[in-house]
Amino acid sequence: MSFIRTRIENHIGYVSMHRAPMNLMDIPFMEEFTRVHNELAKNKNVWGVIVHSDVEGYFSNGLDPDMMLSNNVLGRASVFESLLALVLDVYSFPKPHISAIEGHAMAGGAVLAILSDWRFMSKDKSRISFAEVAVGLTIPKPIINLVESVTGPGPLREIAMLGSAIKSERAQVLGLVDAVFENGRVLNEAEKYLKRVFELPLNSVMNVKASLRAQNIQVLKSREGFETLAPFLDAESFKEGLTAVRDKRRPKYNNG
Repeated sequence: MSFIRTRIENHIGYVSMHRAPMNLMDIPFMEEFTRVHNELAKNKNVWGVIVHSDVEGYFSNGLDPDMMLSNNVLGRASVFESLLALVLDVYSFPKPHISAIEGHAMAGGAVLAILSDWRFMSKDKSRISFAEVAVGLTIPKPIINLVESVTGPGPLREIAMLGSAIKSERAQVLGLVDAVFENGRVLNEAEKYLKRVFELPLNSVMNVKASLRAQNIQVLKSREGFETLAPFLDAESFKEGLTAVRDKRRPKYNNG
C-alpha cells in the first residue's frame, strides 16, 4: 500500500503523505519517501519540491510506536537504519525543497521537516517538536547539527535537550520555521515562494545549496555520532516513552 502520493505541476514536485491518522513512519513509509525523492531528483521537469500532508492535524507524528515496540533490539536498529538512509538522501536532495507544515510535526516528523531548505507552518493547531528526549531516546549529534544549521546554537536547549512542543510563532522566532500563515494557506504560500525561486538560475541555486550542506552531508555519510543511539534501543525509558505515546498518556520515568 502506498503512503506517499506524488504529482508534478508547473515544475513543482508535490510529495504528499497520507497515512492516516497521524502519518506515522515505519520502514515501508520511509523507504517510499526516500524513493520518490530520488525519482524527483532525476526528473528534469521538476525544479523544486514541496512536502505536505493530506492528513488533517498532522504533518507527521514520527516513528510508529506499535511497530517499534513489536521489534527486538535488532529490529529497532533496522528502523533507525531506514531513517538514517532517508535523512542522508533527502538532506542531499539537490533542488529547492519546502516543507508545508499544517498540524503537528513531532520527533521523526520534525526530522523530516528540518531536511527542507524552507519550512512554512500554519498559525493554529500546529506544533513542532524534536521530542526524542521526551520518549526516552537521544538525538545524535549529526541530527543536532542539522537543527543548529537553521537555528544557531542558542535555542538548542529548548528544542533538543528539553524536547519542547513549540507553537508555530515561537518556532519562527527560534528559526525552526521561516514563515507562519493562516491555516489553509500554507501550501499555496509554499507554491508562490518556489515560483519566485524559479525566477533565479536554478543551477546557481543548486550549487550554493550543495555548498551550504556539504559539511553536514559528509558527517552524515561518515555515521560518526550515530553510535550514541545504540544504548537507548533496549532501555526501559524508551519502552515507556513509546508505550505512553501509543496509549496517549504522560510517560512515567524512573530516574532512580
